[in-house]
Amino acid sequence: MFSSDEEYENSLRDAAFWEPYARAPLRVADLPDEGEVVTHFPTTHVAALVGSRFFVKLHYEDSYGEQCFRTELAFFRATRGRDLPIPDLLAEGSLYDDDDWRWPFLILSPMPGRDLRSLGDTVRTEDMERVAVFAGMVMRRLHDTDVAESEPLAHSTYENLIADRRAKAELDHVAWRSLPERLAETIRDSLWQHRDLLDPESSPRRLIHGDLHGGNIFVAGSPGALEPTGIVDFNDAMIGDPHYDLVSLHLKAFRANKSLLRIALDAYEWGPLGTDWPERMMAFTLAHDYDMIEPVVSAYPGVLDDAGPLEDVADLLWNLETPGAGGLR
Repeated sequence: MFSSDEEYENSLRDAAFWEPYARAPLRVADLPDEGEVVTHFPTTHVAALVGSRFFVKLHYEDSYGEQCFRTELAFFRATRGRDLPIPDLLAEGSLYDDDDWRWPFLILSPMPGRDLRSLGDTVRTEDMERVAVFAGMVMRRLHDTDVAESEPLAHSTYENLIADRRAKAELDHVAWRSLPERLAETIRDSLWQHRDLLDPESSPRRLIHGDLHGGNIFVAGSPGALEPTGIVDFNDAMIGDPHYDLVSLHLKAFRANKSLLRIALDAYEWGPLGTDWPERMMAFTLAHDYDMIEPVVSAYPGVLDDAGPLEDVADLLWNLETPGAGGLR
């Protein structure tokens, strides 16, 4: 039991604390549990590498643990045997059978290398360009993967998400304070004005990752010669609009670097963007389940202090014909 979210989050840095819990699923699944335990941080659910053969994920109750477990399990079952650079699902189950929290778990094959986010500013331009090519190609393969819709991996999940975000986005952005308040207070009207651009009923239905940021892209090698190895973490997978996946990739993994986005789109073979591209992508940015403005203002402090209306922010972030937040096209 944890007294607060902060206490739980801090515990994730403590591999010694989580070691017995990380080894327990292996014993439940009748798998060897020897080797050092290394926890992955930051993350929402407990994620630990045990030795060199197993990656154990324990889903935490207070972070929609059961829902995330069922979504991720459904994703791995639906994509088994497909040509995707993702971990293999080796076993699943729970630590307990009683009426209290059962601590559901997944045992996965480890992804080679390290997550891109953990390498920070040591990653070089040529590394990021390779990541952009890889991300574009993998997204296309993921989005083209044909899976049977069923709960929780269903289009209804995406429909409910967009409806919920349209209702809550303005209040959330006011609270998050990444956007200047004068802009955050115009989000409700903006999303209503552009509602057709993110309407689930008229948008494509594809298998999407839901949160493809740098912490979920793995690379191997040393800076200057990094090679992408795969993607992880499918808690937020669903059947939805491919545009949704571009938001976290561009604003979090690429730090709003438009040249990297262009490389990814070319590798994806996205096709013509259309004249409403900046407005469409800004609508998805504002309606995203997470604060997607914060990575931009963290990377470029003050960049939005004197920003004009949301249409100007849309151009700054998404118009590939104009300079971006970092001054690059």
